[in-house]
Amino acid sequence: MTTRSERGPAVLALFALPLALAACPSAPAPIDPSKPSAKASHEGACAGLDSPECGRAQGLLSAAGAFGNVRHEYLLDPASAMVPGRGVQRGEAGSFTVLPTQCASSRTQSAERAARADKVDASTIDFSYIGVAIDQALVSADADLAPWLSAGAETTERKISLVALAFVRDLDPQFFNASDDVAFGGTACTCGRATHFVGSVKMGGLISYEMSVRAGELRGRALDFVRARVAAGDTRITQTVVGGLEVDGLDGASSTDTSKPLTFRVKTPVPIAYAVYPLADVCKFAFPVPEVSPETLDFGEVPHGREETRLVHIVNRASLDLRATLGEQTFAIPALGSVDVPLTWRPTAPTAGCQPQTREDTLQFYPRDGSAPVTPKTQSVRVVSRVRTGKADFKRHEHVDSGSGRKPDYASTRRDWTCPPDYVVASCRTEKAECGDGRCSTDGYAVNAEPGQNGCRFSCKGPESILPGLSSNYCRFDALMECRLRCSP
Repeated sequence: MTTRSERGPAVLALFALPLALAACPSAPAPIDPSKPSAKASHEGACAGLDSPECGRAQGLLSAAGAFGNVRHEYLLDPASAMVPGRGVQRGEAGSFTVLPTQCASSRTQSAERAARADKVDASTIDFSYIGVAIDQALVSADADLAPWLSAGAETTERKISLVALAFVRDLDPQFFNASDDVAFGGTACTCGRATHFVGSVKMGGLISYEMSVRAGELRGRALDFVRARVAAGDTRITQTVVGGLEVDGLDGASSTDTSKPLTFRVKTPVPIAYAVYPLADVCKFAFPVPEVSPETLDFGEVPHGREETRLVHIVNRASLDLRATLGEQTFAIPALGSVDVPLTWRPTAPTAGCQPQTREDTLQFYPRDGSAPVTPKTQSVRVVSRVRTGKADFKRHEHVDSGSGRKPDYASTRRDWTCPPDYVVASCRTEKAECGDGRCSTDGYAVNAEPGQNGCRFSCKGPESILPGLSSNYCRFDALMECRLRCSP
């Protein structure tokens, strides 16, 4: 197993060409390529990797299928070799080719400022993704690899990678005008062979597990192929880490179970990608699609009946003021500006235990000036929200009585209760305690309530002989246990 240092020569060589994100949208320990690790003891379970890296690779493989198609498109470029505004041609298979033509120009010098740490919010992840890359193109998990076989000779060496990446919040986004090479005709425009152009820089981090194969070996579904290659003992896999990306939650990750969301963190954001915008965005009277992030909003754990609010960040790339509607709410967005829009959810799931829920909202955008001659007249963006919810608490109550007599069965008052799955103990207490002497703190009587193994333990004890003035011994009380919702991480 080979590990490349961050942004070293090997990384530059790998990403000298753009990687296109065109088809697609906790860990044992953070990846630290500087620390040695023991060789995998489970030969055949990705024998080309050391044990910790093998576990992370397996987690990424499991999680990759849960990532749907990505609305935005990007070119990966950790080497910072690309030029914003450069023309891009999209191929039939969805791959991109960067052209020498300059089709757009940045309105500001944000290209330089965006690379500075004070121009990003590293604590906010705007976009995250796990998937498969073939050469320069990222493909969906269920993509058929046959087109990649026909793209060249069977003996051609191709690079296939398992990739995880995350973009952080850009506090100074770039905006673009048409360059002198753009020709206008009616409502359309042209720029040589370009269908798109290189847009704003994206800061963040990347993890990839790369391997080389012959084109003739590319068969079946993309994710199945990578999974088989990772499991092959003779596969040489190279791990690359850029920007200090860490992914928590890969333990037990599943392509079908999204109730345990992954957490992406970027320690030292660096330029790793560029957005790819349609050429139509710089045509006259263009109405570009506003950038909305994150497109998948995680509300986390919200008990049934409680209302929570999260913010959606909107960047208006148009040169005109906009209005946005979300349900019955309306928001103003200035030209070439940004705004945070609140999204509220009060889950309705009166069930015990955690229940994952998904909701879709649509943001509708239109010009503030309804007579503005823009194309198209409106734009819309879908936002997917996820939540884990259930009843806020679980309570258990029982009246406990030892019975009365010279020697009551105090052992029968013992209760060992455990909170149900997805709940943790909040309180253990007794009420309405009665004992033979009228009090439960003298003459050897005691009523106990104490926390147990995620639950409560109740019991009482007392004397076993008749005291003067008493006809019998006894103890009785109400046992109460309260548990609160806590979804498993």
